[in-house]
Amino acid sequence: MKIQKTEFAAKLNKIKSVVPKKTSNEALKGILVKDGYLIASNLEMTIKTKIEGVGNENFILPERAFDLINNLPDGEMEIVVTPKNTITIQASTIKNKYKTIDSEQFPVTAAPEDGDSLTIKANVLIESMRRVSYAIPVRGDKAVMTCMCLQATGGYLNFVGLDGHVLAWDRVDYDGEFELLIPKNTVEKLKSLGLSGDVQISHSRTGALFTTDDFEIYTRLVEGYYFKYQAMFKELPLHTTLSRMKLFDAITRAKMCIEEKRPVRFELNGNILNLSISDSKTDYKETVELQETVPEELIIGFNAHLVLETIKAFDCENIDISFAGSKMPMIVKDENSFFKAIVLPVTIN
Repeated sequence: MKIQKTEFAAKLNKIKSVVPKKTSNEALKGILVKDGYLIASNLEMTIKTKIEGVGNENFILPERAFDLINNLPDGEMEIVVTPKNTITIQASTIKNKYKTIDSEQFPVTAAPEDGDSLTIKANVLIESMRRVSYAIPVRGDKAVMTCMCLQATGGYLNFVGLDGHVLAWDRVDYDGEFELLIPKNTVEKLKSLGLSGDVQISHSRTGALFTTDDFEIYTRLVEGYYFKYQAMFKELPLHTTLSRMKLFDAITRAKMCIEEKRPVRFELNGNILNLSISDSKTDYKETVELQETVPEELIIGFNAHLVLETIKAFDCENIDISFAGSKMPMIVKDENSFFKAIVLPVTIN
């Protein structure tokens, strides 16, 4: 087959991170080229992407060939497949031959057939995933903590992530009832693909398939039931509004001034937030103006990193923050949308 190197490499780079580093199935260490698609799989997740100019070719591109293709000169490249499971890649004066594996050994995951489906705009899906994904840990005591909850109920499609210290919740209008627990790796991959147009999500009890004009992304779902996250968001008596970036910049400056891992101290008094952080060598203080007066004084501590990650998930000019006491969580809300998050406090002296 002959194809433009730039286009082929671009699609290859979109999906190659799915290829597992360690697997007992050698076929999975490459990318399957089949019927106009590039296909990568680690069994937990499978991605198919359309590639123009590929016909009925059917072979496995070994991982060793990925870097060569990326470093070929721009222009046309040719891949020739022989009956003895070898492929030759040629471009200009460059030519290299690889041993490969019979493509029949590459397991292709079947799409869900016994479930329901919905359609959502790609930008809406990815924006909500982006907002909550920071709160999903890579590892957790429970499998359900390492996934994003995509739950349709009560006229909304809810996106939720939590790790025991922070909780993030976004939602959009949707009429339906289901709950999908999507692994963090799948969420991160969906965010990175540059999806556009409509996304159809087909799902069954064990798997979900995200389909666009250019991609098909299949993922296994995490088994179990998610936490009762809605009950964690309550109206709190101490409430104010402040500039999101002023708070972010203040905590960033405070955090860069210390060498040790120490909590950031919030002291709210009237229309002022006195922010401080200290270790054995530094005692940093900064004042941030509040746009609404807090009815009573409050001193509370937080993990500075978690507060920064939470603030970064928002994109509004101002955020609303609410408290109930020095040992109770802080609730952060977007001034322009439903998006909200919880950050648990830490002990301070």
